[in-house]
Amino acid sequence: MAREALLVAVDGGGSRTRLWLLDPEGRLLGRGEGGTSNPTAAGVGAAVRAIAEAAQKTGLALEGERLAADGLAGEPSREAGARPVEAAGPSPDGVWPPDRVAVVAIGLAGAAREPEASQMRQALAQLFPRAEIRLVHDGVAALLAGTLGAPGVLLLAGTGSLALAVGPQEEEVRAGGWGYLLGDEGSGYWIGREAIRAALRAQDGRGPVTALTERLCRVAGVARPAELVGPIHRGERDRAWIAGLAQEVVAAAQEGDPVAQGILDGAAGELALLVRAVLARAEFLAGLERVPTVTAGGLFRLGPGWWARVEAALAREAPRARLAGRVEEPVLGAAFLALRAYHGQVPQQALERLRALQKAAGGGDGSPTGGPG
Repeated sequence: MAREALLVAVDGGGSRTRLWLLDPEGRLLGRGEGGTSNPTAAGVGAAVRAIAEAAQKTGLALEGERLAADGLAGEPSREAGARPVEAAGPSPDGVWPPDRVAVVAIGLAGAAREPEASQMRQALAQLFPRAEIRLVHDGVAALLAGTLGAPGVLLLAGTGSLALAVGPQEEEVRAGGWGYLLGDEGSGYWIGREAIRAALRAQDGRGPVTALTERLCRVAGVARPAELVGPIHRGERDRAWIAGLAQEVVAAAQEGDPVAQGILDGAAGELALLVRAVLARAEFLAGLERVPTVTAGGLFRLGPGWWARVEAALAREAPRARLAGRVEEPVLGAAFLALRAYHGQVPQQALERLRALQKAAGGGDGSPTGGPG
């Protein structure tokens, strides 16, 4: 392939899409953002439109007639999220032709599900006619963003939860990720749901009095926990809202509420079991005495008190796991995938550029801080 080839890396999330444009040496040429690109939640058409929107903001001149049908026709823009980083060298009119894109690598929620996966590949092949399309689970991209191809485990905990490892032949070993009805133990949703259940039990007299009752009622604007039941069953209080209650549980635990502390201890234990299950089944990690374990998801932004519980649970249930920081830029994993697909093995100079981007994003710095994400 010619040196002038371009690589596209995409992190497709439930709320926004982040896209990077790179050259084969790993130089970041531009960034763009779009709306949700989860095909399961938003549909394949909306997902592809979000990716096209983000791509246009990097200067990629996607064909107008193809975008017009989706309402995306227009001039590419370098504003509203596009931030060129290094000298790009596009065509004289300041745009990149899409037929120069050699690889499109996407970490996407629900990527393994059919028929959406096949439909996404077909649609992306129309946008990028000469590109190899690599579509992987967003957890795989997040893991690679944290490890940059080195052996390791991802512990993901946000609204949902799962643990994941990827072997040298791209074989995946995962635990959890079964959704809020059947799994997602230890997730933000799980913590929020347990808090509501504890408040309801306290109201009934079946459980101990807890500070969670007052906190949840204040957040929801209700007088009693029972008034939450109807809105939840009607979908007026959705999973994201319930997951957001995790910060109230953390606050109550910090104030000494034993019920809240018990919920967090249970959640940390469930997350540690996910990691233990992956380590037990991932034969390609058997030779490692300590396994780098990176974290991703908003739950790991709930502060040092929660983080200490996770550390203690991992030390107890999965002592081989070595916490190696939090993933801040999942799109880095997609960039790694794109470079590996292009070269076969990521060149050392390109790998160093990715490490610099990783460091600039704040990843790999140990325990998380700040509010919930």
